[in-house]
Amino acid sequence: MSDPSPQSQANGLLLVDKPKGPTSHDVVAMVRKLAKTKSCGHTGTLDPMATGLLLVLVGPSTKLAPFMAEADKSYLAEIRLGLLTDTLDVTGQTLSEWDGAYPPAGEVLAALSALEALTEQVPPAFSAIKVSGVAAHKAARAGREIPLAPRPVTARALRLIAYEPPVATVRADVSKGYYVRSLARDLGQALGLGGGCLSGLRRLSAGPFEVSAAGPIPGSHGELLAKLLSPRQALCHLPELPLSGPEVKALCQGRKLAPPARAAGTYKIIAPGGSLAAIGQIVDPAESPHERRQPGTPEGPFLRPLRVLASG
Repeated sequence: MSDPSPQSQANGLLLVDKPKGPTSHDVVAMVRKLAKTKSCGHTGTLDPMATGLLLVLVGPSTKLAPFMAEADKSYLAEIRLGLLTDTLDVTGQTLSEWDGAYPPAGEVLAALSALEALTEQVPPAFSAIKVSGVAAHKAARAGREIPLAPRPVTARALRLIAYEPPVATVRADVSKGYYVRSLARDLGQALGLGGGCLSGLRRLSAGPFEVSAAGPIPGSHGELLAKLLSPRQALCHLPELPLSGPEVKALCQGRKLAPPARAAGTYKIIAPGGSLAAIGQIVDPAESPHERRQPGTPEGPFLRPLRVLASG
């Protein structure tokens, strides 16, 4: 198989509506084959039983992953109250099952409100979190329990969409690192039902991207190219900072520049032709007194490269 021409090389963001069944890794492998490149990855795992929005970066755009992984996400979760499993979803082994009456909707609403206010969450045993170099899910499958410490998270909103006992359908708008499987467990425990687990999960959004704009995995290389969002579009949540050709070249060579009058923060660096050349950061020494200043650094605020996407 011949290499694709430069004009047909895949580079950008693909919005995939992941079906139930394949892992996120499976989806990436299929996109990688279509894209004819080894550079391919996603920005946030979806479990095999979950569906919905999966952001897949292709080609040089994989360099953008660190600037997209921090995004908030929204989910529609079906929570089976009173059923506790080892994986905290219905695919796992049953640990306990409630056989009594279920609480009214008002109590579920109150429990969700209390969980929304929490700032820490204990992750599931079946997760990718590592303790002493060992992934929790690998230890759990081997029958070993690894105590997982609570982690800081934020629930922007937890809303009860429907309630037909024993299933509560919840819209969860949450921060990076929030486990909806843990929410299912904690909701069932808060209601005195011994726990809960997910019977369904759909990711509705990640950052500015909505599942309504996503689609199935393309069927061909050409279809993939047509569906890719540009690197500039992939970072639509970041403000833009246009620079001249010489400024872009200097920044991409690692130099620190005196920036235009902008607030400190992270910016998309836009080259004269409109392409995304780099990710840069404006640093105000007054706000970052420990920032190391090197010879040649401008006095006052300066612009430095965080990730170079174009040749200098």
